[in-house]
Amino acid sequence: MRMLLVITDAEALPAFERGFLENGSRGFTVAPRVFGSGRSGLRAGTRAHPGASSLLFTVVPDAEEAETLRFLRGLRDAAGAAERTKIFSLAAEDVSQG
Repeated sequence: MRMLLVITDAEALPAFERGFLENGSRGFTVAPRVFGSGRSGLRAGTRAHPGASSLLFTVVPDAEEAETLRFLRGLRDAAGAAERTKIFSLAAEDVSQG
């Protein structure tokens, strides 16, 4: 299994959500506002440090990773958020049982 993790500008998140909802076959989880510091500086949702990022992830079988990455990149590009979006792929294992 692979977990695909998307960190994007909070303003771009609706395009990702809409794409997933219209697709219907992919599950996803969203944290609509996350705060932190990176290349663009501190984003804390305050006047001094405006803006926020959003986090979206989905878990897919290994065989669906390439197709799902194409889907995510298409949503990112349609949102005009290529410069403000990072997509990471991580190995995922369901360890909830046992």
